Amino acid sequence: MKTTIQDSELWAPQGTIAAGRLQGLRTALDQINWPLALLVLACVALRVWLISFTPLDPRFSNADDGDYYQRALRLAVTGQYVDDAWLIRPPLHVFFFALWLRLALLLGVPQLGVLFVQLAQTGLAALTVLVGHAAARRLFASERAGLLFAAFLALWYPFVESASVLFTELIYLFLFLVHVWLLLRFDGTGRLRDLALSGLALGAAALTRSPALYAAAFVVLWLVVRGWAQGRGPRTADHEPRSGRADHVRRWTEVLRQSIVFGACVLAVVGPWTLRNYLTYGHLIPVDTLGQINLWLDLDRVSDRVKNIETLRALPQSERHLYALARAREILAEDPWRPFRPMWDTFRHIWKAQYVEDYYVKQSFFTRPLRETAPLGLAGDVLWLAGTVAGLWGLGGRVREGWHNRLFFLAWVGYSLVTVLLFHVEPRYLLPLWTLFALYGAGVLATLARDRRPTTTDERLNAPRSGRSPSVPGLWSLVIRPWYLIQFSLVLIFLWLLLSYRDYPAIIAMGAARERGMVAGERAYAGGDYQGAEAGFREALVAQPRFVDAQVSLALALAAQGRHEEAAAALDRNSSRRTELAYGAIARDTGDTETARALLTRFEAIAGEDVQRWALEWLRPPAVQGVRLGDGLDLGYIWGFSAGERDASGPFRWLEGAGRVVLPLREPLEQGATVELRLTGGRPGVTPLQVRVGGGPWQRVDVAGGEWRVYRVAVPAELAGQRRLAVELDAPTFVPARENPESSDARALSLMVSEVRVQ
Repeated sequence: MKTTIQDSELWAPQGTIAAGRLQGLRTALDQINWPLALLVLACVALRVWLISFTPLDPRFSNADDGDYYQRALRLAVTGQYVDDAWLIRPPLHVFFFALWLRLALLLGVPQLGVLFVQLAQTGLAALTVLVGHAAARRLFASERAGLLFAAFLALWYPFVESASVLFTELIYLFLFLVHVWLLLRFDGTGRLRDLALSGLALGAAALTRSPALYAAAFVVLWLVVRGWAQGRGPRTADHEPRSGRADHVRRWTEVLRQSIVFGACVLAVVGPWTLRNYLTYGHLIPVDTLGQINLWLDLDRVSDRVKNIETLRALPQSERHLYALARAREILAEDPWRPFRPMWDTFRHIWKAQYVEDYYVKQSFFTRPLRETAPLGLAGDVLWLAGTVAGLWGLGGRVREGWHNRLFFLAWVGYSLVTVLLFHVEPRYLLPLWTLFALYGAGVLATLARDRRPTTTDERLNAPRSGRSPSVPGLWSLVIRPWYLIQFSLVLIFLWLLLSYRDYPAIIAMGAARERGMVAGERAYAGGDYQGAEAGFREALVAQPRFVDAQVSLALALAAQGRHEEAAAALDRNSSRRTELAYGAIARDTGDTETARALLTRFEAIAGEDVQRWALEWLRPPAVQGVRLGDGLDLGYIWGFSAGERDASGPFRWLEGAGRVVLPLREPLEQGATVELRLTGGRPGVTPLQVRVGGGPWQRVDVAGGEWRVYRVAVPAELAGQRRLAVELDAPTFVPARENPESSDARALSLMVSEVRVQ
């Protein structure tokens, strides 16, 4: 009689079943790559940690991240993609951001949209670690190389930071590494499917950063060299046999077919967007107009940049790139060497210690949390140094991975350098360069680790008798092995560029003294010891006199003591956005309300961070009994509100879900005091508002829509005598553009607040 599986399990002893399942679990656990799994966990943990306290916020930025956010928000809410900034941009990252903003809208938490994007980018970073590991392992046939490259992708600070900001680099590098990994898979398997997928990945990368489109030529070069290498073999003295010629024709026909397939896949991704641009603007624009415009702006005088941008904004979108290209050609016709004049200085600026430059050299942190992340960032510079040195050694050394691969990566290195040299250096533009160096550095370091493994007795007996380690080249090796000479030269040139650019010991010593003063000053300021804070910030400025963040902090400490003239004099105007905010707050405190309104209103919108949160922590505004929201003078009293607006009854702000109003009072609270809220709902009907005064119980207020009314909430009796009152507000949100097809307002809003006053 046949016994079924079910019968066997039914009659088997329970202990046998349990043992089998336990063995299966152990087998599954043994198959996990635990070092790689730990690197992925570290990748996610570090990025979530940084996201939890970063002040950067694209909602308040007029830079690239703000433009990406506004385009993505409009797309998420209305389904429309509009090039409303001063250039036509690649769209793929905007669609990625819009996907997660849309998800936040569907879940009813639109105020968490940016957080959703950041967490999605964290997941993408984890995938990047996995893809990087696979690519390095294939390129160098080494698991150790894969783990070392994965560690660089997981732990290096610029990659950690990229998950917290809404820029293109993280998505672009992920797609680039997928493209590389698939190329290497095709190299090993010969499956045309892998080559086609690699073309799709490069096309997607081009829709994130357009220079990737023109790098498709590198893949064609890769295919040609690969085909040539596969066809090398012994030949006769006179001519190749007929069968050899047939193989030759077949091989190059196959290379041509592969190139066509790859190019077709790239165009399949980029083509629809190019067609959209042509139908919309009437010009052939493969991806974007960033190159032509940046070329003109970088060739022209820096002093004319603002005027040039204003000129572009006045033109129709379809004509801006043509105008910029014409102006660039005029400059080059007058001075053909113009792009190359600052090239040496730009080239030297590339080879700097990345985090040390930001933390110790720059005049401001520009709202980045560099102090909190200093241990990770400074350790990352050591990681970057090791990866770059090893990468240069590997790229200049003997070719073991195949000439087609070596030339491919050298082409990318050269391309990355040229694009930066022709335009301008930004740290994020250099990330592809350091990624390539780190990839080859992982291969070199993996080889060194393998060479240093313990040797057996037989290996020691058969080792060379020269007395030198085979892995360390001697002088004679430099003569007979020119690779070593190239490698040493590249490393020495890099180290000279790095060490000659900055006096790093002096810079680090100066920065350490500055940071001691800043930390002491901020601790004293938070505790209300403004004289102690002044002393700490002055100490920081002695160490680094032009450090803008210390100037702002010193000005605020002086203003808190009532020394407003000294506070204004401590600021270097136009040096940062926080400088202008501090100057505006000082103007408000001294009665210059016109200057204060202009500065506080403008820089709240473009500071790149949640200014209301910063102002509530750092500003010490005058004592009041009430505050008018939206009048341009309310920063330092409020948090959780949109930008100021005005209707027929006066200024107001929209509450964005949860908000807070903090009033330093001129008079102590009396028994029976009330808080008066002048409100109106944003929609017909009633909006339920939860109010909490001074940490007391939550109280519900039903706010009617369509009319301004004053609502009163009792102040808890136990708060009598206090001179500071916090009022917390919480109400459900809606998105106007989702409820009214004629609206383009994609914000998440609750209700309108005009005034909060204590009576």
